[in-house]
Amino acid sequence: MAAVTAPAPHRATAPGRMRTVVVAAAVITLLAAVGLAVTSRDEKRPGPLFVALPTVPPVTVEPSEPSPAASPEDRPAPPATSRVRDVVPPPRTPAGSPVRSTSAAPAVALPVVGQELGLEPVGERGRRVRHRNFVARIDPVGPGSRELDRADSRFTARAGRGDAACLSFESFNYPGYFLRSRESALRLERADGSRGYDADATFCAVPAGNGGFVLRSRSAPDRYVTESDEVLSLNRVTPAAAQAFVTRPPL
Repeated sequence: MAAVTAPAPHRATAPGRMRTVVVAAAVITLLAAVGLAVTSRDEKRPGPLFVALPTVPPVTVEPSEPSPAASPEDRPAPPATSRVRDVVPPPRTPAGSPVRSTSAAPAVALPVVGQELGLEPVGERGRRVRHRNFVARIDPVGPGSRELDRADSRFTARAGRGDAACLSFESFNYPGYFLRSRESALRLERADGSRGYDADATFCAVPAGNGGFVLRSRSAPDRYVTESDEVLSLNRVTPAAAQAFVTRPPL
């Protein structure tokens, strides 16, 4: 019977190769252990916290286009300014020429019915309408004049005898006597109640531009009271050429 012999050792089981396999297995085992430790530690660490912010809707910005230049008509007007050089200088008056006032004409005070008054020519202080020897005239009469002269210059305005819209002038010291026109002359005469007398004793006061008023005859509407050589009469003149009067308190 043949004897059984033990098999010869394989080359793979050589001592050097075996050592390499053992080292590799040890390295793999070590790496696996490290990986498990790291994984276990990461599971226990809380993760970072994140706060959700509100979502902002996107805004679309359109490219701006240059606006067309505004026309002169569309541009706002600048505020008005006042400059010294914009003031219109007053007109120059040639040397020797009278200076004309641009102020408004003064108010005219017309006689009032029932008023006792004196009639003074415009611009002639110290002179009054009066009757002397029953003739109407203009004389110097003032506070220092004789009582008779001062009484002759007092009149009372009455409603027009021939037209209530106009006036009649009654003498103060001769009641019932009125100024009237006779043949163009102004005289003081007693009322007789006739229609002719009433018309001749009525005068319409017309405001004048110099602050006074003129007297137009009611019986002859184209005639006005004028003065010549201190005597009053009726004449066919323009209102500007008539004698203007102002009312004054009686003396």
